[in-house]
Amino acid sequence: MRFPIRFLTWVALVSTLSFNACSSLPNGTVKEKAQPMDQSKIIPVSIADSYLEGRGLVAADLSESDPNDSNVVSEEPIENSSHVFHMGKIMVAVYEAAPGKVHIDDAKYDEFVQILEGRLILTPDGGDESYEYKTGDSFVVPKGYTGTWHMPEKYRELIVIDTNYLEAE
Repeated sequence: MRFPIRFLTWVALVSTLSFNACSSLPNGTVKEKAQPMDQSKIIPVSIADSYLEGRGLVAADLSESDPNDSNVVSEEPIENSSHVFHMGKIMVAVYEAAPGKVHIDDAKYDEFVQILEGRLILTPDGGDESYEYKTGDSFVVPKGYTGTWHMPEKYRELIVIDTNYLEAE
């Protein structure tokens, strides 16, 4: 049985819930927001080391997959968690996953990745080469990528995603 994974759907949900319910302090702790954020005041967003180290990430609800989304498919659900730091023209987040392998068919967005822990093996469809990345490596997966995304061990990444594709949906 194949289970679709809809990463950005739950990331957008987590992002909305996180931005509406709490804020991160520079030391990585979380506090309740007392009032709505003043949109006229734009300030830098700190990326706390605790999240980069995998502490404080929010687990995904694997039962919320969209059966109509076949863009990213896994043989089995992959346990994962994340924290979204910013959602605007770009999304910046930390994503962590248990070992697993997914197939991506025509990625909907450009994605910058910096591996914080583990390894990732990307194998484009129809290609003879695989590309292996490890902790500390950075790369870009361009919009349109089709192939496998294999995490052979516990995996954590800092990602920056172009959110322009959300306007088309």
